[in-house]
Amino acid sequence: MTEQTYRAKFLAESRDCQGYTTYVFENLESDNWVNKYVMCVRFPNWDQSSFNIGDIGFLKVRSVEGGKDEWYDGTNFNHYRYTNDIFMKFVLEKPPVVIKEIILD
Repeated sequence: MTEQTYRAKFLAESRDCQGYTTYVFENLESDNWVNKYVMCVRFPNWDQSSFNIGDIGFLKVRSVEGGKDEWYDGTNFNHYRYTNDIFMKFVLEKPPVVIKEIILD
């Protein structure tokens, strides 16, 4: 199991009927096509503040190998079923500007 952090731009998302969300990010610090894009899956029970297409921030993902790496469910250790990059967190680089009041002269 390895974890990586990227400065990234959020490009797309797809949700399935079981609550899993697949995200696609552009790695803004990439200098080749091998790691230009990061696709990761967010599990249904994972909490994360909202973010929008085009947002730039720092993406943390964990790479797991199905049948080898394990996770703890509170009682037992279980093997991941699939090899995947798992979404851990996305922290916005700049919080969005919220205009609360506009005063015109």
